[in-house]
Amino acid sequence: MIVLFFLLWLLLSGEVTLRVCVWGAVVSALLYCFCTKVLGYGWRYERRAVKKLGPGLRYLGYLIVEMLKAGLVVMKLVYTRGRNMKPLLVFYDSPVHTEGGRAVLANSITLTAGTITVETVDGRFCVHALDRSLAEGIEDCEFQRRLEKLEE
Repeated sequence: MIVLFFLLWLLLSGEVTLRVCVWGAVVSALLYCFCTKVLGYGWRYERRAVKKLGPGLRYLGYLIVEMLKAGLVVMKLVYTRGRNMKPLLVFYDSPVHTEGGRAVLANSITLTAGTITVETVDGRFCVHALDRSLAEGIEDCEFQRRLEKLEE
């Protein structure tokens, strides 16, 4: 965390001089002390974050690919003449246990074109899909499996 504070300091300062680096180190150390004392932040969070960095980046890459694929599918649905779309609501229980994981899942569903997470209460999701073809398999999607692995 202290390294991220220092890098942010350098990024915002716009120059790299000895004076800027010294002040950046001091301010970064003070911010880190503040985070540990007041906010309850500690080394165990950093270790966990470093362990999940790789799977988190893979999840982000997968999300971007799925967003692009869904966008192409929705374009095809919209621009095909004579296509009669049938929007629907899908209700299902998600195996993702943490609140953060559920929030990431809801946002991932919403970011993919053609689907919107309408509501999530205690792990029960309500998703609106633009067409039945976009809702197929949403109860057991790859997003959930990847988020379950991240929760472990």
